[in-house]
Amino acid sequence: MFAKLPVICFAIVLTLCFQPCQAYAKADTAWRFPGEFERQEAVWVGWLSKEYVNNYNTDTPLLEIVKNLAPTIKVRVCVPNETQKNHVRELLKRANVPMKRISFYVVPFTSLYWRDFGPIFTKDKNGNKSIADFNFNLWGYLPHTHPHARMMEKIDRDAAKSMKLPSRMTRLISEGGARELNGKGTIMLTEACEFQRNPNLSKGNLESEMTRMLGVTNFIWLKQGTVDDDPMNQSSLPGPEGEGRAYRSGSANNHVDEFCRFVAPDTVLLAEVSEEEAAKGAVEKENRRRMEQNYAILKKAKDQDGKPLKIIRIPIPDPIYVEARPGDEAYAVQEAAPNYQDGTFFPHGSPVLLVPALSYCNFLISNDVVIAQKYWEKGMSESIRQKDKTALEVLKQAFPNRKVIAVHSLPINLGGGGIHCSTQQQPQ
Repeated sequence: MFAKLPVICFAIVLTLCFQPCQAYAKADTAWRFPGEFERQEAVWVGWLSKEYVNNYNTDTPLLEIVKNLAPTIKVRVCVPNETQKNHVRELLKRANVPMKRISFYVVPFTSLYWRDFGPIFTKDKNGNKSIADFNFNLWGYLPHTHPHARMMEKIDRDAAKSMKLPSRMTRLISEGGARELNGKGTIMLTEACEFQRNPNLSKGNLESEMTRMLGVTNFIWLKQGTVDDDPMNQSSLPGPEGEGRAYRSGSANNHVDEFCRFVAPDTVLLAEVSEEEAAKGAVEKENRRRMEQNYAILKKAKDQDGKPLKIIRIPIPDPIYVEARPGDEAYAVQEAAPNYQDGTFFPHGSPVLLVPALSYCNFLISNDVVIAQKYWEKGMSESIRQKDKTALEVLKQAFPNRKVIAVHSLPINLGGGGIHCSTQQQPQ
């Protein structure tokens, strides 16, 4: 997900530092984060017109997302300036999107992935709303004190002020895509993510602050996400058929919404790699190990009422390799990166293959529709087509009362996030 940052930011990753959270207020459950499957008033969509790689324009999937949401729910389109607002408005009008449910929110930002730094809506027992204001350090790649991190971190407070809602602050560093909640008191978190963001905190510190901010009382700690969502500069990846070398185009560093989701208060959807797939290569083998480790945790887990969870499995997409060349934004981010932890040398000036973070779990649940991700296009393997089809059927069964619509999301994924990352629901 590092393509979310200006290229120059990566140059100072080696100065990475973390600050411990300040003293915590007493934990309470006055405010709760509603489950995504509960009724919503609106959906916020971060809209930047980007090409992380030439000819993969984010306008295309973002238009499809808004087009499929607008008939049934209010959509708040978030843009960084008036020029972008006018551009998006024209795209929507040309696509005959009903504008009566569209509004715009203009504020400077540099990332599509609004869920991670935008407003997090919580409610009390009387239906009053507030904004949970978490700290932000650009997905763990920069100090939270960096000017760019500070600019992005205050967006949720600005939104609260514009809506005349109270803003409740914590110094805990955490992004929206790193947390999955069922709205009843249970939260799923990933150890690899939360402790990378907050290395000086204990699990007890983290849990008490999550309780105070989001009203959760029951914690399910998963271990790791998928390999393509590991830190971007951790290592290179095998190329097609295991030959050559590829690079992550961006990553959020083990966000839970890339591999495990609540689809109902008592039901989770977990990514899966079959034994047959695991035999194809090292990445597939490691992904299976991680997901089965998480599966074992979920099988033993209980909800807030002490009841076991229902677990549905969904495939992990086949890797897709996208060539990036000098001049592409994603290429420039790679070129500016510090040394890879595994000793990889980046071939400056030569084209490279990028592997975006792909997921069938990074869908958005709204009132009447679920906006999912798909990947197959003409010229791609039959395996990708079949996995798209299988994933769509799984989602249709998981959401029998909603229309499931799959959108080609690759231009968004090339920045390190997905459809869920680019949106945020506002509860009714």
